[in-house]
Amino acid sequence: QSSVDSLTSEPNSIMSVPVGDHYTMEDFARAYFREAQSMQGLKGMSAEKKSVSDLVRHTKVPIQESLLRYSDSDLNELATNNFKTLMQFMGDQSKLKKQNEVECIYEILQLCKEKESLHDEIYCQVIKQVTHNPNQESVQRGWLLLHLLTGYFLPSNILMPYATKFLQLAGSDPSSTHYDIAKICQSNLRKNFMYGGRRHLPFPVEIEALLKGHSARRLTILMPGEVEYLTRIKAFTVAKELLQEICEQMGAHEQEEMQEFVLFAIRSSSNNLGKPIRSEEYLHDYLLEDKLVTVTLRRLIWRTPLHFENKIYIDVHYGQMLGDYLNGRILLSHTKEMEMQVGILAMLQHWAKTEQQNSAPSREELKEYTPNTLQSSVRPQALENHIAMLLRTRQPLQPVDAKIQFIENVMKLPFFGYNTYSVERVSNDTIPVPCFFGVNKDEIIVVDGTTQEVSHVIPLKELQKMRTLRPVSDGGLPGIELNYGSAASPKTMWLELPQAKEMYHMLVAILDKTEL
Repeated sequence: QSSVDSLTSEPNSIMSVPVGDHYTMEDFARAYFREAQSMQGLKGMSAEKKSVSDLVRHTKVPIQESLLRYSDSDLNELATNNFKTLMQFMGDQSKLKKQNEVECIYEILQLCKEKESLHDEIYCQVIKQVTHNPNQESVQRGWLLLHLLTGYFLPSNILMPYATKFLQLAGSDPSSTHYDIAKICQSNLRKNFMYGGRRHLPFPVEIEALLKGHSARRLTILMPGEVEYLTRIKAFTVAKELLQEICEQMGAHEQEEMQEFVLFAIRSSSNNLGKPIRSEEYLHDYLLEDKLVTVTLRRLIWRTPLHFENKIYIDVHYGQMLGDYLNGRILLSHTKEMEMQVGILAMLQHWAKTEQQNSAPSREELKEYTPNTLQSSVRPQALENHIAMLLRTRQPLQPVDAKIQFIENVMKLPFFGYNTYSVERVSNDTIPVPCFFGVNKDEIIVVDGTTQEVSHVIPLKELQKMRTLRPVSDGGLPGIELNYGSAASPKTMWLELPQAKEMYHMLVAILDKTEL
């Protein structure tokens, strides 16, 4: 006899099944249901077929044994108890006094999380209870549970084609009341197979919203340049889908360019860029119940050429470059032309503001337009003289043109494209500190804090391993340890900096995006 213990192997790649009579739930029940196996040979074929058909149909009474055969009696007991919880949630049995619907769902999902060997059993139980169920409200609740199951947990490779066929059949009739939810379940299962399911079980507030029929959650994405993008995400929306939606709104339609943007999740108490959300990760795995997480967008890689036909696109790129420039993330070379560069970029910032085309910036405004790291080294009077000369020799620009010219000027800076971090201590004695570490799509560079000469280069393809380090003392700085080089010549370097975690996450995001 077949045993369910063999059904817990890894899922295979059967995500679409042949059209026809194969892979029905009746076929699965005939081969693997405990009761069907005991029937075989005892009745005629028509009687057996009728009985097997009944095994995958809704029942008003709780099952006394698991649908699938388990050699472990504890699993059998967990399965029968789960069926009672399922019936209580669907309204087929009265709930316990202090039990509510959210607790029923959570109990079932928690069991799936703890006992992978019960995934098939629970799938079969829910499918059974939504099949030929005369109570429409009960059916809707069963499908809601399938919606969650398909997004969180995969069936085994044995059940997968049968579960897929069940969902395909259920989603083949547009007049059916569960047509839409069946299509969503198919999509969930496909995503689950490709990316893995959601890591964290839903918060009660999310389950309550689903029970009320609210399948989407409002989310505001904070983009550079104080641009806010309002959207709605579903329970199993992955970052890749949201990135594509935002990029299309910005006019970035090419897949190659879309992949250069990253979403970050930032806790409201944090001062750094936050943690990058990988393209295949579920957004809900980063969102907290108390809404203390903000999702932001950032361009991480600058491989594809920029284009300026879309206003949102221009505002987002201008906003990111302006923020990085003013906060010292983009280094300017310490040359005699630096004050002129700062002057040009200050003038373009001034013109980028509406109604400022015909006025000269005040000394206070010039200070706002100058990077924090340069305010002690740039002479205010020299800067004012540069601005006065620019006003005499250049025609004022409209804000959109000023933003485009600012972007083009910043892109010409020698360290553009590097995410730069100020480092206080380094294990390598030949590197004078403080210094700067820059990270881009190809390499990590070490830049001298005084001369701004590049002293060391670590190609990212040579990076073998890295980890964050806790401060070695109270009031000390966190750090990063980098292991790089070849197997024949391995090297290690550690560095201490206030933004160690941010630099680590930035490296992770770049390595992920560039597939290094």
